Amino acid sequence: MRPFSPFSRKPLLLLGFISVFIFLYNVASHPRVEKTMQPTAYYNDYDEAVCLPDRVLKKQPPHQKAKAAIVILVRNSEQVAIAETLENFQDKFNNNFDYPYVFLNEQEFTTEFKDAMHQAAPNASMSFGLVSVEHWSYPSWVNQTYAQECRERMDAENVFYGGLESYHHMCRYQSGFFFNHPLLENYDWYWRVEPGVRFYCDITYDPFLYMQKYNKQYGFVVTLLELRETIPTLWKTVKEYARSRRLDLSEKKSSLFPYFEDDNGDYNLCHFWSNFEIASLNLWRSPSYRDFFNYLDQTGNFFYERWGDAPVHSLAAGLFLSTDEIHYFEDFGYQHDKYRHCPSKESGLGCRCECPEGTTDESIDHDQHYDTCLPKWRDWVKKSNARKKGWRNVWA
Repeated sequence: MRPFSPFSRKPLLLLGFISVFIFLYNVASHPRVEKTMQPTAYYNDYDEAVCLPDRVLKKQPPHQKAKAAIVILVRNSEQVAIAETLENFQDKFNNNFDYPYVFLNEQEFTTEFKDAMHQAAPNASMSFGLVSVEHWSYPSWVNQTYAQECRERMDAENVFYGGLESYHHMCRYQSGFFFNHPLLENYDWYWRVEPGVRFYCDITYDPFLYMQKYNKQYGFVVTLLELRETIPTLWKTVKEYARSRRLDLSEKKSSLFPYFEDDNGDYNLCHFWSNFEIASLNLWRSPSYRDFFNYLDQTGNFFYERWGDAPVHSLAAGLFLSTDEIHYFEDFGYQHDKYRHCPSKESGLGCRCECPEGTTDESIDHDQHYDTCLPKWRDWVKKSNARKKGWRNVWA
């Protein structure tokens, strides 16, 4: 057989070169994730915690969405603060994922307020709802004269927001009623956003789909100590409820509840800060939670004390969820008031974050603050994972 001449191999070499070029081009143009966060090579469904280039989200918009809404309880007087938050939230997340906003208020929203929201997020879907009087007033069993005396006493003792009547109504509403508002009846998930909060990192995946995929029920960013003087009898009441319903709160049942208990059997005051929540609406709509809230509500202590919705939600999660059903959004950069969480450089998490550094007069690095419960939470998760591993070894 006559050997190939050098000239006869040129077309084959050219063909091989073109093939390699096309292959490398396709690989280079595929939506690869950035090095931060999880090192997933290829990404299509936006249900994994990854950091994607902006061009990928523009080129391949999300093709599925959860039944979810952004829920904002706000007053007309907070128009400027919430407009600034909306612009920031749209930029960091919602311009790409287009979830609807549900605004709630105990008074009618003004036309000026609605126009300002549409101006802040021109392409977003929005609904504006009125909180029912029934849910923002005193129930029949509460002694309003005594409630006023309690507010005056708390105010004199400098209990944080203890003297502010509207704050008591807000905490009760967020604890027991918001999830039943008619504007939310077609949704299964919510993301709570409040006026003045700020997000520091791009969020290039769908946290609702992530939570659905991994069977999470409640997500938080900041965990901290509650002010003991606001909830003098809450822990005792929750324990009484658990006993009355014969709930097994031991660690052997994978309960989250022991996380909230100190070595003396008292409340350690840790809770998830509820100004940021991504959670299942059906968690609060469940018969178990409704029964729990009604039990608390009958005490009148949303008014006689200053029970907040954050410890109520947290302790309810302790009663009804396992540790695995809680998710810490460590990769989110977030600030409420002066308290800030940002992913650390060592974690490798976060997506194009623009976080302040250290602690200043305007922004406190809460992960390093005296009242953070984050180290305790990390220890609890490690302990929980080790316990599960031990169970698997026993049954292996």
